[in-house]
Amino acid sequence: MLKKDTKTPIGTDQLDGLRFFAFAAVFFFHFQAGPEMPTLSFFQKQGWIGVEVFFAISAFLLFGLFQQEHDKVGRINVSQFYIRRLLRIYPLMMVFSIAMLVTYSSPSWAAVGWLAGLASFVGNYIYWFPEKAQAVPNTAHLWTLAYEFQIYMILPLLFFAYRAVGKRAFVAGLICALPICLVGRAAFVMSGISSQAVYVTPILRPEATIAGILVGIGVTRGISIKVACAALLCSLAGLYILPDMHTASGTVGVYLVTGLFAGSLLHVALYADAIGAFLRWAPIAYLGRISFGLYVFHLWAFTTAMTMTRMTPIHESYATRCIAGLAFCIAAATASYHLFERPLLRLKPRSYGPKMTAGSPPIAASIASAVGSLAKMSVRVFQRS
Repeated sequence: MLKKDTKTPIGTDQLDGLRFFAFAAVFFFHFQAGPEMPTLSFFQKQGWIGVEVFFAISAFLLFGLFQQEHDKVGRINVSQFYIRRLLRIYPLMMVFSIAMLVTYSSPSWAAVGWLAGLASFVGNYIYWFPEKAQAVPNTAHLWTLAYEFQIYMILPLLFFAYRAVGKRAFVAGLICALPICLVGRAAFVMSGISSQAVYVTPILRPEATIAGILVGIGVTRGISIKVACAALLCSLAGLYILPDMHTASGTVGVYLVTGLFAGSLLHVALYADAIGAFLRWAPIAYLGRISFGLYVFHLWAFTTAMTMTRMTPIHESYATRCIAGLAFCIAAATASYHLFERPLLRLKPRSYGPKMTAGSPPIAASIASAVGSLAKMSVRVFQRS
């Protein structure tokens, strides 16, 4: 039975479990079933919304953590926030991308440009032209990490605004941004610009991020599970009824529906006891904890597993390809998490630094401070080694 909880469980295991299912949606979206499995293919067509769920979870958690930090010490430390985010995504993203270049490609200006785009978190704009990302095999999907870091750039500013103007005015501002973004998408479409440009540009389609923030500040807390489930089902129906996101009308309207989907799914995961219990189940929660590695590796893992499987007498089918690819991906992500990612995560700063309020130095200065601190930390680690 679905019961409503009155507390918002920031950072609990059900969100790890939800991350895994978001990854699984992306995994199966990238590896579509053939015409022999039309029903599965029909559902897989919308698997890209797994990325929207990731964006909503990030916004929810980070806004909630800002609030926790502010409640505890009366401030948020922006530079330490960026250090933590950089340590989480930057090393694995870049090490993996360089490894793919060295292993599967040859140096070229296109490859260097793509790596530089990832390194500077502008890869999503290079991905306006998807063929440019093919210069480094198995890394095209990493444009989403640049997209997400650009969200990180504005989240502290949004939190300062939230604290300055109050909840009601802040929510009104977020809601007012939605029609502006819709008009912006329509402007791109009418100007003949590719729908791909809209898809990879945060300011044009922030609905999932806004949904995560709204859940994070408790706007949905009074909504019953039945209403949230109805919204979830309606949004799913809308995704199948509306034109594809790569069509003109789909580009304009579909992101409102994906925002509703991501927000209602997040709400259900947080407040429905039965769903939360399933998502907290240890194997699912663990797969969610290693989901960053799963996401980074999945294109490479799938093709590598296929090569290995073809050396065995196992009959090749869609099922065996997916099982082999997912198993290899889990193995690689597990090794990465325990041997590479966790040691780096231990370097995350734990203490609170100078007071950061709505009158604090510009975010650019905070980023510069974070990069400088990260560089000093790297030097100390290198000297110790």
